[in-house]
Formats: sequence, C-alpha cells, structure tokens
Amino acid sequence: MPLQKSTFPVLSVARRGMDTRTTPRRSISAGQHLFLAFALIVCCAQLLVDANSWWSLAMNPIQRPEMYIIGAQPLCSHLSGLSPGQRKLCQLYQDHMVYIGDGAKTGIKECQYQFRQRRWNCSTVDNTSVFGRVMQIGSRETAFTYAISAAGVVNAVSRACREGELSTCGCSRDARPSDLPRDWLWGGCGDNVKYGYRFAREFVDAREREKNYPKGTMDHARTLMNLQNNEAGRQAVYNLANVACKCHGVSGSCSLKTCWLQLADFRQVGEYLKEKYDSAAAMRIGRKGKLEQVDKRFNAPTLEDLIYIDPSPDYCLRNESTGSLGTQGRLCNKTSEGMDGCELMCCGRGYDQFKTYKHERCHCKFHWCCYVKCKRCTSLVDQFVCK
Repeated sequence: MPLQKSTFPVLSVARRGMDTRTTPRRSISAGQHLFLAFALIVCCAQLLVDANSWWSLAMNPIQRPEMYIIGAQPLCSHLSGLSPGQRKLCQLYQDHMVYIGDGAKTGIKECQYQFRQRRWNCSTVDNTSVFGRVMQIGSRETAFTYAISAAGVVNAVSRACREGELSTCGCSRDARPSDLPRDWLWGGCGDNVKYGYRFAREFVDAREREKNYPKGTMDHARTLMNLQNNEAGRQAVYNLANVACKCHGVSGSCSLKTCWLQLADFRQVGEYLKEKYDSAAAMRIGRKGKLEQVDKRFNAPTLEDLIYIDPSPDYCLRNESTGSLGTQGRLCNKTSEGMDGCELMCCGRGYDQFKTYKHERCHCKFHWCCYVKCKRCTSLVDQFVCK
C-alpha cells in the first residue's frame, strides 16, 4: 500500500546557534566565576529538559478531552515531555493526546515483554525520562525502544479512528484489494492505518526535526538514527495490517463475506521489531554528514530496518553513568541455556536459591451451562536470583 503525502502541518522550531570561536587564555575574575557557574546551572537544566520525552504521557494519566474546552490551553500546557512542535500539534489535535499516551504505554509494555528474559529488560525508572540515562546511548536497545513506541502510536490512533473517537478521521477508506474474490464485499469499518501512520510521523518526529545540530556531529547522527528507527516502527504496523473478513449466510454457510482492513495484533508487531533488533545495522557518520554502514559487506538498511551508532553498555553491573540497572536480584532459570539462564543472566557471578509459594488455578471443571469452576492450588517451588 503506497503511503500518501502528509496532510498535517509540519511544525519545526530551530535552536539558537552557539558561537564556538576560541579566545586567548586570560585570568578569570570573581564576576566571571559567577557567570560560569550560572551558565553551568542553565546547561544542566537544559540537559534535564532534553531528558524528558513524550513517552512520559504513558506514565502520567491524561484526562479525557471532554474535560477541556476545544482550543483551550490547559491540557497541552500541563503535559510534560512535549517539544515545542509537539505542543502545537497537541493544541490542534487535543482529542488525540489520550491515544498517544495509550500508544506509548502499549509500546513500553511490549518492549518489556520482548526483553523480559534479557539482561536489559526495558525497565522504566521514573515518570519523565521513562527509561533513564540508558536512552542517551545510541545503542540497539535504544533503537528498538524508539521503533516500538512509534509503532504504538500508529496502532492506537488508527484504532481510535475506526471507533469514532477522533474528530478528524473515521473508518479506513483503502481501495478494494485487487486479489479479493469478486463475490466478497469490501467496505467494513476498517482500522485507519494511513491516518495513524501520517499523524504518528508528524507528532513523533517533530522533536527530532526541531533539532538543528551541525552536520557531521554525533548529535546530528543520533537525530538521524532516531528518525530512521521511528520510521521502522511505523512501517511495521503499516505493512503488517491485513484483510479481515466475516462470513454471512444461513447456518454458517458463509455464502457471503464482508471484508475490511485490520491491524495486526501488536504482539506480532513486537516480534517483528525484535527480529529487526537482532539484525540491526551499525552505522557511523560519514564525510557528507550522512549515516553510512560500518560493515559494508551487508546490505544497506531499508526504511524497515533498525540502526544504531553506539555499542551497547554492559548491562551486567549497575552503572549510574550509562543508566544500566545491572542484573543483581533478577530471577533466572537454572535449567535454561538461553539468556534467561542463571549462567548468562547473572554474568558468571552466581545465584542464590530460595523457596516460595506459588498460587495457581487447578482442577478446573466445565459446568453446564456455561461456566468453568476452578480450585486454587498452592505449591512450594524453588526460585533463583542473581547475586
């Protein structure tokens, strides 16, 4: 399905340039010491602001737009983590913000599911930066996080269109697929994935487009990396959407079918992007200020592929500077030889064994008609945690 040109307003805010010319060395007066201290405080404050992200919408509940007058400021002005461009889009599309938050939450949960048995398990650390300092490194884990979050927004907005929750979109109006049998009807209310894709591109990418780093710098490389991985996440949802059909007819004869476009289950999107994570391409900034592949023996990444510019930090030990939480205290599987096994999860440090009670449903019976009744069984099991 070809992607149409965006119909959303493109909003960008350029940062002020900084004079980097050098000056002769000279003694510094007390007043200049005070000025430098103030500048350092401002710089640190800016770093804290930049650490915030629209992902924080997943951590802080957003009130429904019915609570606000259309066009009013309170909703957008009180949401943390938005860039200037994202805040302007918020003012234009206030009813979308709840679903952007839902999409971010869906992405975070899927990230935690896909990495639940890895040393880095996509842990959230606070309500502002969400993932903490680990996102400051352009690693393949960061690449996956950007992709799955962007995918979550496409998923949530596309579905909200179908359900009639948004004022600017409705059911999908995709053309009838050419390979659909002639006697099948096309026109059920489908997920509006085209609208979801276009809106997510404008909103999620707004933060990156506003940055005005010089070409060839590492900051510019990181911006290009983020844009690529955002697109890969959107492409995953768009390309995995498929045709769904429902049978009609007497006694389930299925003499007639009605079909529509439907989003894939988001678990399928997560698994697809996890495969892209495993095959992510290492990139570096080239002479022309563009990203180029480090190992040119492999095929160049497409818009559907994840890329990264920094090696992953050591997730074995806690490190405040990189944001690694370490694996001490993590549960591990003594009998597994995979990443969830105690040998790999604990990084060779060993593990402790303890017993705990496990509660689960058991002895379930079906009763006519129509419910299942189960007992609650308790057992004592062994568990293992990394030292």
